[in-house]
Amino acid sequence: MTIRVLSAADIDACLTPTAAIDSMRTAFGELSGGSAEVPIRGHLTTDRGTVLLMPAYLGRSHALGAKIVSVFPRNVEQRMPAIHGTVVLLDAHTGAARAVLDGTRLTAIRTAAGSGLATELLADPVADVLAVFGAGVQARAHIEILAGARPLTEIRIVSRSHASATTLAEALTRAAHRLVPADASSAPPTVRAVEQPADALMGAGLVVTATTSLTPVFDSRDLETGAHVNAVGSFRPDMQEVDSALIRRARVVVDQRAAIWEEAGDLIQPLRAGLIEPDIIDAELGEIVNEKAPAGRAGFDVTYFKSVGNAAQDVAIAEAALARAEGQGLGTIVPF
Repeated sequence: MTIRVLSAADIDACLTPTAAIDSMRTAFGELSGGSAEVPIRGHLTTDRGTVLLMPAYLGRSHALGAKIVSVFPRNVEQRMPAIHGTVVLLDAHTGAARAVLDGTRLTAIRTAAGSGLATELLADPVADVLAVFGAGVQARAHIEILAGARPLTEIRIVSRSHASATTLAEALTRAAHRLVPADASSAPPTVRAVEQPADALMGAGLVVTATTSLTPVFDSRDLETGAHVNAVGSFRPDMQEVDSALIRRARVVVDQRAAIWEEAGDLIQPLRAGLIEPDIIDAELGEIVNEKAPAGRAGFDVTYFKSVGNAAQDVAIAEAALARAEGQGLGTIVPF
């Protein structure tokens, strides 16, 4: 018996933005359609850190696997990453291991691809200016996925550390040829760091918040009418990347209702303050995929997609990466 091992480089070589977004269509469609089984996340604490186990089974596409994430904060003392991720895919018929993939890279891509799908389904099709709050791994992944899925003319990056925004803007400018859709003849977008949130939002039809901020990163009064916001930070109840006024104004679409009310401070905090009710959530993204809810603004001024992540996404994108790697002969085949 053998298995295929896919490194981060293998994953980057085989997964296009379009393929990644299509895998999220599968994940969210099955999640909201009831054919995905996603148990509660397993949690193990050691004297060095925490290990999380996130399994999922997609019944329609017969995808089975799990992501294992370790969070060991003291790794920084050894100049190692504090977080490691691994995804294991199993044969849905026999339970045998099929592949092992770099879960850290897959997580970055699948989170951005989820936002890419939300952008496709909710944003103005001609929106071509992107404002990104944050300058870390998720900020870069979002820029690469969104720019690879639709032509953009300008990308503005805002970060608490303006230096990190400048560094990211310079790196992306050097690789600007990658920030265009594969089938497009458009010129690469201009990428620049911006200091003031209001300046970043002026004329921006697409917005991404990918920070660990405890307080809103912009004033929603500066948001353009018709804009679409993808919010992927605020993964704890005490975090809040956008203000309550935006939540009250927007069409709110989420990855999964139950998970949102457990983790997403953007919605939990205004709910606790009595500013919104649970029915503020208009739809799950998978309900739009399954045509149980309409696409677009649906009469609202702006749209807001909130995701906290789900193992169904990890398994779906791992399956997509494996299928493409097999077709292209990528990865390392090892006896098992």
